[in-house]
Amino acid sequence: MSNSRKILIIAGENSGDLHASNLVKQLKRLDPTLEFIGFGGNQMKSAGVHLIFNIVDRLAIIGFAEVLSKINKIRRLFRQVRTTLEQDRPCAVVLIDYPGFNLRIARIANSMGIAVIYYISPHVWAWRKGRVHEIAKYVDKMLVIFPFEEGIYREAGVDVTYVGHPSLDVMKLTMTKKQVFEHFQFDPNKKLIGLLPGSRKPEVERLLPVMLEAAEMIKARIPDIQYVIPRASTVKKELIDYYIENSGFEVRVVDAYRYNVRSAMDFAIVASGTATLETAFLICPMVILYKTSFLTWIIAKNLVSLPYIGLVNVVAGDMAVPELLQNEATPLNVANRVVKILSNPKEIETIKYELAKVKEMIGGPGASKRAAEQVLIVVNQRTPSPVATAVASS
Repeated sequence: MSNSRKILIIAGENSGDLHASNLVKQLKRLDPTLEFIGFGGNQMKSAGVHLIFNIVDRLAIIGFAEVLSKINKIRRLFRQVRTTLEQDRPCAVVLIDYPGFNLRIARIANSMGIAVIYYISPHVWAWRKGRVHEIAKYVDKMLVIFPFEEGIYREAGVDVTYVGHPSLDVMKLTMTKKQVFEHFQFDPNKKLIGLLPGSRKPEVERLLPVMLEAAEMIKARIPDIQYVIPRASTVKKELIDYYIENSGFEVRVVDAYRYNVRSAMDFAIVASGTATLETAFLICPMVILYKTSFLTWIIAKNLVSLPYIGLVNVVAGDMAVPELLQNEATPLNVANRVVKILSNPKEIETIKYELAKVKEMIGGPGASKRAAEQVLIVVNQRTPSPVATAVASS
């Protein structure tokens, strides 16, 4: 067993990279003696993690078809992580989401006597429920971000703590709606509709053309609206511009004050994922879109046991906002659904009420700090902190 104060962190996509970076910042505040190495993205690197390989830029994966197309790269990455575990012997491994890969790493790290902490649980409640028993074997501490997950893991004998949702830690609003409209010169007499096509290139390629065509149809029926795309930092501006130019439709793209802009939106058309919850936290009515490869869709239909795919609806336990999935996610269907909602003030108020309930269920900010405290407990059980030891002996 290692005596080092080194922690290995693995996050495979943009939101995981962000939450990992905030976790590291909190851990450094709690214990400056900790060292961090990892496989993730630029946000982890900026937080002080020695990045061994950038998975987020080079190996972010959506769906089963992409796994098959990148299987050789995934195998090389797996060997690289195994070598890192053998050579660096960290005192703990913190795994952030990315379950297909990270659960294999959990098994290897556990066999080496390295503490395994899993932050942002695999969605065992949605598909492959048997994985909870695998997790019980190999994970020393599970940190969950949804309140209903705690009972699932506790029942399976997993040491689990609910810490809250880390998105609430990063959604800091510094501007009023009026200030947003003035800063970006939006028309105050028109509703602002946001297009959120995702944070990864394949999502944008599948969904942005649909959103742009739907947006044009909506504007033809409701002229007093304007559109904005708060561009995800992981999506190149050139990609967004390419689709906007091809559509010939006018949409503003903003690269700053993204959460402020999103808080000023009257409605949103959102790619399924973490963005649906973030939009819910802002009490912004929305329609959720999901499109993936045909192979991934067929496999998912046979494995997923939930009636909803949008996280906001999963948390609500009901269809709080509409979902248009795969073949249903056509420009005409999207336009019809959005126009129907925007034309019905009572439906808008009902959706806002449901979103407020979801926000209340999740709780307040502070998840990153609570998660860091739990990680530190596990680490100190393996290698006592020099800081704590010095205080105790003084």
